[in-house]
Amino acid sequence: NDDDDDDVDDDGNDIHGGGMAGTSKKRGTSGWGNDSSNVVMQADDGNKDEKSDDNDNDEHEQAIPKGPQRLIASVAGTVERVNKLISVIPLSPSIYTGQVGDLVVGRIVGVGGSRWKVSLTCSAPISSGGNGSMKEGQLPLSGVNLPGGVQRIRTSEDVLAMRNLYKEGDLLTCEIQQVQKEGTLILHTRSLRYGKLDNGVLVTVPPSLVGRRKNHFVTLKGLSGKISSDGSMDVEEEEGGGDVDVYLGLNGGIWIQRTVPTEWENAIRADQDERAPLAETLQKLRHRHATTRVSRTMRESIARVRNSIECLRLVHCQITPDSIEIVAKASLQEGVRVADMLLPEWVVKLTAGTRQ
Repeated sequence: NDDDDDDVDDDGNDIHGGGMAGTSKKRGTSGWGNDSSNVVMQADDGNKDEKSDDNDNDEHEQAIPKGPQRLIASVAGTVERVNKLISVIPLSPSIYTGQVGDLVVGRIVGVGGSRWKVSLTCSAPISSGGNGSMKEGQLPLSGVNLPGGVQRIRTSEDVLAMRNLYKEGDLLTCEIQQVQKEGTLILHTRSLRYGKLDNGVLVTVPPSLVGRRKNHFVTLKGLSGKISSDGSMDVEEEEGGGDVDVYLGLNGGIWIQRTVPTEWENAIRADQDERAPLAETLQKLRHRHATTRVSRTMRESIARVRNSIECLRLVHCQITPDSIEIVAKASLQEGVRVADMLLPEWVVKLTAGTRQ
């Protein structure tokens, strides 16, 4: 071609047209080596003109090296293999990945759009600064029980009365019904055991310390002892036996409250019709529990269970009904006051039974 001579400058380098008039671009081998089998795309340092030729762009795309494929975990944890499925269970206490059927303890942080927004970190409401790591779920209006256990289609009146059921700041137990593709957790409280929590204590622990169990609603018995001023233990009779209920949320939220006495339920059933639905009975029972003051002895038992859980958290021990009971009863046997259970020397001593 006669035009080939015009495309070569005095130094013998090829010149490509394009760009501004009077400018030229040089094409040659890369400074990274001449071996075509190990060619990498050189980084743009911002001093060279961009190539407008489509063929050159194709050559650069094909020059990307293809090394061996590797799986890189985004979190630190233990590896689980099921056939060809490889997953990493994170050890970080701040990460909770919900699964269908998990019992969680959450706090209402928003109401609107026929659904409640539930924070699964169980922390108190914070300012507009926000918490970037806060895990949230959505509780739709169709996923809750209406007052009295009425089964019907939700209407616009139910939407307007949503805050009569749950409002911002309320604590509740719920279950994960669905995990969407983008990671959004859909919750529900249609079981009669789920719902609003009142008259108790919330403890937040790392989710990795709460394992999955067949039953996450447990009752601890025999913790109604009271340490007197001389160090002796006085056992007082409490209505309902002085038992304590513990709800173990897999998201790290643990709720502690008194066990509702059976005398309350019998009294409610005696005052209402025999054909009254169970949901109505439980609703009245929860209302009495929320409005009845907790006795001093029962408050001390609840605080002892709470500090027992804190002791297990401090030594990073798995939190189970058995381990909680071991620490709580050890504190009673040693005559330790509730306020002294979190002292370092007592934390190590009281949790010794969980390490045997």
